[in-house]
Amino acid sequence: MLDRLELRTDQEKAIRGDGVPRLLEDRDSRAALIRGIRLHYHSAMSEPVRRLSSSMPQVARARNPRRIMSNDIPERMMAEEQPYCIWHPDMATEDTYRSLASKFPGMRYQVGRACAAAGYHVLYQELDLLPEVSIAEEARESETDGGKLIYDEIMSFKSRYAIMDDCKRTIELMDYECPAYLNGNTEVRWRLAARQGITRLSNDDLLPCIEEDMHLGLEDQEVDQRHGTLTDDEAKLLYSPLPRDLPTVKKTLLTQMAAHDGNIERYAQLANSERTLTQLDQDCVIRGVLHHTMSAPYVWDIQRAIMARRIMLNDASVFEDGWPPGVPMPYIIWWPLQPQSDMLSLLAIKVPEMKRQCAAAAIVCDYENVYKNLDPEPSWHLWKVASEFAANPFYRED
Repeated sequence: MLDRLELRTDQEKAIRGDGVPRLLEDRDSRAALIRGIRLHYHSAMSEPVRRLSSSMPQVARARNPRRIMSNDIPERMMAEEQPYCIWHPDMATEDTYRSLASKFPGMRYQVGRACAAAGYHVLYQELDLLPEVSIAEEARESETDGGKLIYDEIMSFKSRYAIMDDCKRTIELMDYECPAYLNGNTEVRWRLAARQGITRLSNDDLLPCIEEDMHLGLEDQEVDQRHGTLTDDEAKLLYSPLPRDLPTVKKTLLTQMAAHDGNIERYAQLANSERTLTQLDQDCVIRGVLHHTMSAPYVWDIQRAIMARRIMLNDASVFEDGWPPGVPMPYIIWWPLQPQSDMLSLLAIKVPEMKRQCAAAAIVCDYENVYKNLDPEPSWHLWKVASEFAANPFYRED
């Protein structure tokens, strides 16, 4: 087992493109490798990374965009190897993106988003895409001439569509949302400059994360100052009615103020249910609940999501003295992240009322020893989880 210093040294080398971490089971080391591959073409084309990409789709989804951004289109990409973000840290030429869309038609919306970031208006028109809200926000925030043309074109339509989901990193071509509105949910290109340094004691796996690298970097880095500060027009939104289409993606303060004030209507419009809540976000929600009784039913689900997230991040402090009174217990504690096996065992001991949830998580995560130690009562719910999410037949047979 590697110590903390050895892990950090491996992570630094990986981000610099100088090697593959020895312990890829470690979440941060894996993310550091993804970051390094996306940054460095020589790392992406190295033999160790090439071998890893054949067995680890996540590595392939880092190697392939690096090749694309270096104007080197892969010969083949299985669906699970196709990346979501192909426009950061670099952008390919317009001709490269054109060839990519022709060779892999299923990636047309990723190419459209890249066009919005780069300002490739001509290629965007050739793609003949539905007017998509993430592409519109990316185009507006790119501050390019071509981006403005793309934005104006999308906004000229009577209705727009939500097809790209930055939190899930999915393209939904069948069950999309329409009409959809610009709501500042897009992880636009300038946001990707923000980084969590590997020197931190711990890093959060924050959503959205369109590059799959946990926003890791060699050191902490903030977005450019002008992107972190509200303009006068944006500040007016703090006390003005919100337009249906938000004119900015800088909505963190707007959302926190709505939660803090217990303003359910504003919070419901501004909040993105998939986005990871920071500690300050959580404090604002709790303050709103304590001071505004009518907001409590609405944020009940938010509290449940917060607790589930903290369990998935292996934060045992939330139930150190038993389950907090008045806080709802979550059921799904295994998606989008999987807690460690020790965390599930401890949770079941400290909070016996959550034994079934722990058993369900053990099934999905395939922690067979944890499941056996829990020895849960057979139930339809556990059988359903085992049938739909478990590759190991042991759980269904049990």
